[in-house]
Amino acid sequence: MRKNLLLLMLVTLLLALTGCEYGGDEVKVYENTEDVVVVHTEASTTAVVTNMNFEENTFRFIDCLTGEEISLGYHGGVTVQNTYGDTVSINEVYNGSVVDVVYYSDTMKLVSIQICDSATVIKGASKFTADVENGTARYKGTTKTMSPYVVAYDEGVPINIMEVNTEDQVTLHLYKDKLVSVVVEIGHGYVRLENHDTYVGGMVEVGYDVIVPVTTDMLIPVREGTYTMRINKNGYSQTKEVTVLKNQETHVDLANLAIPTGSATFEVTPADAEIYVDGERVYGNVYTDIYGTYGLKIVADGYSSFRGSFKIDEAVNTFEINLTSLEDDEDDEDEEDTTTEDSEESTEDSSDGSTSEGDSQDGTESDSSESTETTEDGTATDNTITVNDPVGVSVYVDGEYIGIAPITFPKKVGSHTITLYQSGYIIKSYTIYASNNGKDDEYSFDPLTSILDTIE
Repeated sequence: MRKNLLLLMLVTLLLALTGCEYGGDEVKVYENTEDVVVVHTEASTTAVVTNMNFEENTFRFIDCLTGEEISLGYHGGVTVQNTYGDTVSINEVYNGSVVDVVYYSDTMKLVSIQICDSATVIKGASKFTADVENGTARYKGTTKTMSPYVVAYDEGVPINIMEVNTEDQVTLHLYKDKLVSVVVEIGHGYVRLENHDTYVGGMVEVGYDVIVPVTTDMLIPVREGTYTMRINKNGYSQTKEVTVLKNQETHVDLANLAIPTGSATFEVTPADAEIYVDGERVYGNVYTDIYGTYGLKIVADGYSSFRGSFKIDEAVNTFEINLTSLEDDEDDEDEEDTTTEDSEESTEDSSDGSTSEGDSQDGTESDSSESTETTEDGTATDNTITVNDPVGVSVYVDGEYIGIAPITFPKKVGSHTITLYQSGYIIKSYTIYASNNGKDDEYSFDPLTSILDTIE
């Protein structure tokens, strides 16, 4: 009896602690419950995607108009749509995309992403140059205004917009007719020529429209891919297949393609005449050099000078040249004097519309001292460009070595590729645009990255 009483008391205490009431077959656990409705405040913007971190479930954006940076939480329930409003995979979105974003402003959580249908996307653009000073960009002969907040990406990694090379193939994103992002589709590597001494002064062609003079030390930026490189000098040409890898240096050995050597023998009358080839005196009557075309001058006392050119296109070449004595020339001049007066009258009466130098066709005299400032690409200026940093790196301008930084060189109007090289470091190129603004330009670039730092 006592045990039953204790058990009853224990059950009663348990019911009291759990707040339950016993009433027949029902046990009421909760009282006065209400449905709770959470209300969020939505916001929207048009922005460029700058980072998608799926590990931390955060997306970052930069507002196209204000430049405001926004970080939002991402989850699998976020709606992703293309420009037509069709649901697509999040893989359709990438760093540099222009999107319309809807999010909760109170929790900073993403609601939806739609690829912006009012943005312009230009794929496959080439010859891109950013003129940072003037806020403009060029591609395929077209100029566009850059947004103050423009960004650039290569393989999803943010880069300085000047790192986009003219040889790269890129996708451009414009919003309200302003460039807001550049995405590299196909990058570039570098070609270095070796054992090419016989071609110095000639031209080399490789890649897409890369045609540059051959210099002693050159490092040429070229779009990644496989090409037939053509190199020539004075009409002698050779080809070689070249494969260019992104951000890597490709060495092209031309030892087995060197221009062959030939000789030219001159049989000159009179025999004591002096022979000059490309301005240098040749002692004897044999000149030996590589195949090609050369300037020729032959002079002798009492004879008219000979000026012309010759071509070495075989191992042995012979040229016969007879100078004309001055006495013979004087006889010819006496005969020509009888027609000089008639010739002058003919010139005055000319009615073919041509004018002599210094006169305009309307009869007014032109002022040769006046000059119009030109801004065409390639125009030399009185100013300079200086590369200050990184100190100690080799500097190449449009593929040609100019010296060690800090280095100053003449300024020419147009886009130029500045390549920074140092053994053991990743090569880096920057594309600049030099305008005829009457100023000296100076550049300081980031330090190069050691190759060892890239090895995991």
